[in-house]
Amino acid sequence: MPELSVGLTCPTCGGTISVGEGEKNIKCQYCDSALHIDGDEGVMIAAFKNKVTKEQSIDTVKKWWKKGLKSRDLKAHGKIVECYSIYLPFWKIKARTAGWVCGYEERHRTDSNGHVHTERIPMEQMVLRDTIYSNIACDPGDLGIHRLHNFHGELTLEDFTMLPTYEAVTSRDDALSAARTYAIDSGIASAGVPHITFQKVSAIIQDISMIYYPIWIVQYEYNDRIYLATVDGVTNSLLSGRAPGDALFQSLAVTGGAAAGGLVASLSIPLAWYSSPELGIIGLIFGVAITAIAYHFFRNGSEIIEGDFKPNNKKSTSDIINDLNELSGLMGGMRI
Repeated sequence: MPELSVGLTCPTCGGTISVGEGEKNIKCQYCDSALHIDGDEGVMIAAFKNKVTKEQSIDTVKKWWKKGLKSRDLKAHGKIVECYSIYLPFWKIKARTAGWVCGYEERHRTDSNGHVHTERIPMEQMVLRDTIYSNIACDPGDLGIHRLHNFHGELTLEDFTMLPTYEAVTSRDDALSAARTYAIDSGIASAGVPHITFQKVSAIIQDISMIYYPIWIVQYEYNDRIYLATVDGVTNSLLSGRAPGDALFQSLAVTGGAAAGGLVASLSIPLAWYSSPELGIIGLIFGVAITAIAYHFFRNGSEIIEGDFKPNNKKSTSDIINDLNELSGLMGGMRI
């Protein structure tokens, strides 16, 4: 059987290089450059076998109904409308991160005279770790699933074209770029250097694959509204879901929070006037924060959300302040 030979071009001088089968380290015959050749193995595609039945996924969702601050009569009035399985594509990329991170750590000490001294301790940490990056390769919509949490499962030999799935829309290059960024950032963070002055960290991609993962989608009805939950088709654990909140918990939150926040704020005013202005201001801010958090729960407690939903489904601190301004406007109080 004749030996397979591949012709490549030297990146230094442009000369033609003949590479024999199995050769990785060669030398250019024109410019004597030492070269290493590594082939691109492409993307490995695999699918995990669905180990969960329809009845098991429904039972998992019903058990989830009983947990947390969900509506107390959900388990009695919740009605399963539809339950079906689907395979979602996920990128799984393994990378090795290596490099150095240099910087310093600040330590504060107080001498006998009460003076505070700051000491900088030089730090030099080597980074050498493996990371696994995972992200969904399709548009999940409002399923609340964006990454793969389980990488162990039984592979199936089914035809991928026959699997009910979403089409992958994230390119291989975009996934590799995101995986390198994730590996480098997590490697730098693992060094534990508070103040970084120099860093040289690289990420080497070792393996890239696309995994089609089984997911059970369960739709249920409560008070003429449709809610959705997803169940892991391998581990039978709940991945994401939306559920109605309890009106009683909302009422208790806004009533108790407003009372506690108002009490703390009212006690802080005489404290700031007669004793310590600093403690009074801190107490006033603390009271306002209690009221804001309580009202935020009152506004958003009508629906309980679990899973990797997009950030626009979760409110920021400015949104909480806007909620407090709305509450104070209703009560005729101050604005922030």
